[in-house]
This record gives sequence, C-alpha cells and structure tokens, in this order.
Amino acid sequence: MMLGLALYPISDALIKHLMEMYGLFQSTFLRAFTRLVPLFLATFFQGGPRAVFGARRPYAHMVRLAGSLMYTYIFMYAYSKESLTVGYTLSYTSPFFLIVLSGLILKERISKERWIAVVIGAVGILVAIRPGLAPFEMTVLLVLFGVFLGTLNKIFMRKLAITEHGLAIIIYPNLLLIAATLPFLIGSWQEIPWSHWGLFSVVGILSAAGQYAIAQSLRYTEVSILAPVDNSTFFWVVLLDFWGCGLVPDTCTIIGVAIIIGSNLYLLRTQHRTILV
Repeated sequence: MMLGLALYPISDALIKHLMEMYGLFQSTFLRAFTRLVPLFLATFFQGGPRAVFGARRPYAHMVRLAGSLMYTYIFMYAYSKESLTVGYTLSYTSPFFLIVLSGLILKERISKERWIAVVIGAVGILVAIRPGLAPFEMTVLLVLFGVFLGTLNKIFMRKLAITEHGLAIIIYPNLLLIAATLPFLIGSWQEIPWSHWGLFSVVGILSAAGQYAIAQSLRYTEVSILAPVDNSTFFWVVLLDFWGCGLVPDTCTIIGVAIIIGSNLYLLRTQHRTILV
C-alpha cells in the first residue's frame, strides 16, 4: 500500500503539469491509455488474458466502475484547479467515510473510539479548509464527494478481490475511462510531441504500478487496517508542490493535516488493540 501511495503522487504531479497543455479530457484519455499498455502485457505473466478477464461477478464490476469513473474525473478536475497538497489533504477524510460506510454496507459495529476519531478528523478538515477565513470554493465540496466515491471504490475492490483477478479489477476502469472520454476528443485532439508521449508513458507506468500495488494490498488485508496509511502521501505531495511550483502549505493547512493524521493514527492504534484482544 505504501509503495502504491508513493507512486500515485508522482504520476499525479506529472499529469497536473500535462493538463496545463492538453486539458481534462485528453489528459484523462492518455493517462488511461498509457496505463493499459503495461497492464495488458502483465496479463501474459499472470495466467493469460482468459484467466485474468474471466469475471465471476459482472454486476459488482459494473457498480464499482460507475463510481470509479466519477471519482477519477472529480480528482482530475481538482488537480487542474488546486495544488496537490489541497487535493490530498481532503483525501485524508477517507478513513472517516470508511467507518460510516462499513457500518451501513458491511454492517460492522462502530465503536465509541472510532466515532471520536471521526469528530476529531472533522475538526482537522475545518481547520485545513478554514471556511469563512479563506476563499471556499465548490471544488472543496466536489473533492469531498470524490473521496466518498473513492471510499466506496475501495470497499468494492476489497469484495471483488475475493473472487476476481487483481489485474481485471484495475484494467476494467481504464477501459471504461477510454470509452467514456473518446467522444469528447472528436474535433478537439491536440498534437503531442514525442517528448510529451514519453511523459504520458511514465504517468501510465507509475499509475498502473500504483493501482496494482493498492489492489494487491486490498486482497491480503482489511480496508480499515490500511486506511490510515493514506497519511504517508502528505510528505510526497508537499515535496512535489514545493519542487514543481514552489508552493509551501500555510500554517492552517499543516495544523489541520496534523489533526487529521493524529485521528487516523488513533484509529490505527484502536484497530491494533482490538486485534490483540
């Protein structure tokens, strides 16, 4: 999981740079297309295409793909409008959505300690986005909705990993992205120099490897145990924002993220203590 979460910010930083020249739809299309090349090659080392694509639960795939499509477009749009630090700061709310959804969907019992962590995390979000003290944009609400969809996506990935091949779980969303994006490119495609094809290829390889690592981690470990590991991306995105754009997070953002990370670590400690008992 930590490997996947390290690769994703690097690919996101590159795609954010490329979106300044090629726009939302073309960048999304090329990101999905360049992912598929290494993923399809990998199928021949994982039992062949027939073994990989033999879906046992097609309807579960369809439900998950719909949410994955919206989630991807929301975050691609957010990267075009906000810094990586802002987008990833809001993504740290995922464990709290996970707690609520695990109670509603998986019928898990939610302990008092977990609700305390949710409240503390909510305070951290308010500090980070400081409504009333800084320009509050609809992008913030959009990203929070995207995080909710991303959490649903993880739950479905965990359930699908029981019966479906890991490569199929990550190839299908990319095929859907290509099909959904292609109509928007008619008449608006921009020529791409070879150097930029190289950058898109790097994005595809890094994000494909990140997707596969995350999918495999969800196969072997419960989602609630892995959720707090999302915090590890903060250090990567701050470094990338500073290196690429010279951006430094302000005091409110740092304090807010510290509160969110603290609540997530509290969740992890509570989970660990429960396992030991």
